Amino acid sequence: MELLIPRSEYIKYKANRGGMSKNKKLERFISWKTPAGRNMFSIHKIDERIRIAARFLLDKNFLIAGTELDKEYCEKFGKYTGAKVISNYTSSIISNPHNKEYFEPEVLFVTNVDENRNAIEEANINRVPVLAFCNTNSDVSGVDLIIPLNTTNKYAIGLSLWLILNEMRILKKEEKIPLEEFMRKE
Repeated sequence: MELLIPRSEYIKYKANRGGMSKNKKLERFISWKTPAGRNMFSIHKIDERIRIAARFLLDKNFLIAGTELDKEYCEKFGKYTGAKVISNYTSSIISNPHNKEYFEPEVLFVTNVDENRNAIEEANINRVPVLAFCNTNSDVSGVDLIIPLNTTNKYAIGLSLWLILNEMRILKKEEKIPLEEFMRKE
């Protein structure tokens, strides 16, 4: 299957660059190791999981839990998809109807599992499926759909959000958003 974008673009944005350590559950997404010992994700696996995520999120009411690192890209993604965006997840957003930020999502989409562990645990308690960007050393417990990705680079996260967004738009027969427009600072 042809990649969504050229292989060189994944490399340019460092999307396939993992960490020095790895979680055994993520080994199936790692294709090689650099001479310096850095684990590298398979670009085909990243691409495949992005397609699956786009189909899974299509027409669903979802919450995206981001971080300060990827806040601007999460907000743009939310603007185009209608997703509710929380950049610093606090307890009880999806479990307490008395919380002023309360939201009942069909899916929780997390951009960094290590920084949003609380959100994942809450989603699991409430039986909300979890999609997540996971680095080579991420704790994937409670994650239903792993999207292998370099979660330490905001441009890798931005590129992946853009790819998911455009796959969703293609499935809805809508016009694609240019990468330059999505990645541009506002």
